Amino acid sequence: MEWYALLIIPIIIFLVIVTRTANFKPTQFPEMKKKHEIDEKRVVESLSQMIQFKTVSNLDEKKVDRAEFKKFRDFLKERFPKVSEVSEYSEHEAGVLFFIKGESDEKPIVFMSHYDVVPVSGDWIHNPFSGKIDEKTVYGRGALDTKSSLNAVMESVEHALANGKTFKNDLYLAFSGDEEVFGPSAPSIVNYLKEKGIKPYMVLDEGGAIVSKMFPGVSQKAAVVGIAEKGFLNIKLTAHSKGGHASTPPKNTPITDLSKAVIALNKNKQFKLKMTYPVRQLFESLAPHSKSLGIKVLFANLWLFLPVVKLIAKKTGGEFLSMFRTTQAFTLAEGSEAINVLPSTASIGVNYRLRQGETSNQVIQKIKKVIKNHNIEVETTAVCEASTVSLVDEGFNMLQKAICQTWPDVIVAPYLMVATTDSRHYHEICERVYKFSPMDLSKADLAKIHGIDEDITIDNVVRGVNFYLNLIDQL
Repeated sequence: MEWYALLIIPIIIFLVIVTRTANFKPTQFPEMKKKHEIDEKRVVESLSQMIQFKTVSNLDEKKVDRAEFKKFRDFLKERFPKVSEVSEYSEHEAGVLFFIKGESDEKPIVFMSHYDVVPVSGDWIHNPFSGKIDEKTVYGRGALDTKSSLNAVMESVEHALANGKTFKNDLYLAFSGDEEVFGPSAPSIVNYLKEKGIKPYMVLDEGGAIVSKMFPGVSQKAAVVGIAEKGFLNIKLTAHSKGGHASTPPKNTPITDLSKAVIALNKNKQFKLKMTYPVRQLFESLAPHSKSLGIKVLFANLWLFLPVVKLIAKKTGGEFLSMFRTTQAFTLAEGSEAINVLPSTASIGVNYRLRQGETSNQVIQKIKKVIKNHNIEVETTAVCEASTVSLVDEGFNMLQKAICQTWPDVIVAPYLMVATTDSRHYHEICERVYKFSPMDLSKADLAKIHGIDEDITIDNVVRGVNFYLNLIDQL
């Protein structure tokens, strides 16, 4: 009798797996494409003109042309007269804020972007600040990251106002001028809103986009919307000695001490894999669309197969693995300035990206525990904790509707941002901070962000404006 009873357990597990897999079906959205009659030529020309301003950020302030930044801000006020006419304008560090009064101040909305760009390097086919327009693209630094989003915001709001649109709720257009160097613009704007007691209902910034092959077995494109960001922690490990000539080296030098520390940290398994809410939301949104039965079985039954998924993440690496755990990257190294001189000081820079649920203090304690060397100084040079997780509710549904109206054939999925944006500062005052760039991007496009020959398709420029208009219609 006991022998037969033992068979019941695997049979029950098998039936649960089959049932959950059978019920693991994709959400179907009704066809609701909506296109607005906009001046497409003007929209494209606006972006072209924005690109021509050399608003290049640099950690070295001496290399920043502030006159270009001022010209850009003046351009916004001149190019978009309806916005300027009805809004209250203010500047915060290098950032700008347009406030448009709505019928109610109960659920204020913030549309974000940034107008600074990274420096240009490499050989470009055309002048990177030409804003060149051809039959299919607009060319130049900032086309993708992210004057395109800023242009879409301004053009859509200008169009809405010109056509008599009134807003149910207060609307804020917040554009940073130093996002690429983790500057003070966005924090300054957030502090300004806090001082006025303003708690936005929704914030929308750059982030995920529409991408292909986002998930195994899923042929449809996916619009991934960030609902949280990993944090970051920059650590400097420093070792000291008396220095000396390389011809008479001691057994241990700052370099050997740091090498041992790096090897120990690299081999250590302190950073555990964990399934956080944003990652689970991504899987639950995309996995039902997979044509692979094996994938459906795995993700419909994470209660049983989560260890298998984690193993796949370890083997796959890259962004898939980084969604599960705090990551560690050794990035900078400094030592002696001469090949035949022992360094009196040597240092290693380490960049950590913190997953939700793991704090910078916890990571620092793990570092010290692994290194086990009191002669190595562990210094924090920069830190930003992982963000809170935004609500996936009616606010997210409005965003999803606007995406589906603009790109009817895509799957909309929440996900975890492994990179950082200015919107991380808004999590303190808002429960719905979403990160989505309204663009359909190929792998080649993604490689151009911060790279050479950056450009954006005219179709993306136009659809970006339509996306914001579809969202505005709900506001």
